[in-house]
Amino acid sequence: MTAILPTLTPLPTVNDCWNRIGVKGDGSCPELQSVVHCYNCPVFAAASQCLFARETPADVVADYSAELAKSDEPRGGESVALVVFRLGEEWLALDVAWVVEVTEPRVVHGIPHRSNRYLLGLVNIRGELQPCVSLRELLGIPAPAAASAPAAARFLVAQHEHERWVFAAEEVAGVQRLDTAALGNVPATVAQSTHRFSRGVFAWVGKRLGYLSAVRVFEALKGQIG
Repeated sequence: MTAILPTLTPLPTVNDCWNRIGVKGDGSCPELQSVVHCYNCPVFAAASQCLFARETPADVVADYSAELAKSDEPRGGESVALVVFRLGEEWLALDVAWVVEVTEPRVVHGIPHRSNRYLLGLVNIRGELQPCVSLRELLGIPAPAAASAPAAARFLVAQHEHERWVFAAEEVAGVQRLDTAALGNVPATVAQSTHRFSRGVFAWVGKRLGYLSAVRVFEALKGQIG
């Protein structure tokens, strides 16, 4: 970010391990195997309380909002940390910055006269009801095969600006760091609906990994749900 931000109230010294060995560092923290993302770690939660205790200046909010509104297209040759997950038989990825939490599946409560194939209902995440959507339906991905292991299913909580969305995945492979220099074009054989939400594809452990544009996905969800 190029804007010069004002000096905020100094924070107490915290263990910012997420910047060194977590998802924003080299990813070597052994706890990532179980918590998937630093947001789910007690160390991160304790440090975040210091931030919540301060009021954010209005000009800081404006600067960050302007940055988020810019195109999220990756620059060639940079390393990106991605949350990798499976929908049906398709492996996909979102930048870790957009994923707030990965959790066990929860009961989805339908919304009378509102639930549809995109908006499945509401789900309780940490005491708050969040909209649960079908990302698989939005991307036009067929339903998973009967052989898919239900024990591997997870809910992902993603955030765009001030809105949060919950969607189910058949499997989550955790955080992977990849180089955008290896990002290839989306093959013409990929369904058009998936193609329009993809920034490209990575070759990953013998699989084709679709790198999604979170901005396009969330804007499309808002359009479908209203």
